[in-house]
Amino acid sequence: MGGVYCEDVEVAPLMSDTAADFSLAASTRGMAGVKPYAVDPEAAARLWTLSEQLTGLQAL
Repeated sequence: MGGVYCEDVEVAPLMSDTAADFSLAASTRGMAGVKPYAVDPEAAARLWTLSEQLTGLQAL
């Protein structure tokens, strides 16, 4: 499992894990990027497993 988050035709940088004022996201370029939890492979694996359990389906 894996992947990247792209923004403005580039792979987005990881954002700081500290709290931020997201109301500035639309106007402040400093808010660009992706939060680390959004590209965490362990979290993705847990979500995939949970999805299989909830739907009763398994990936090929």
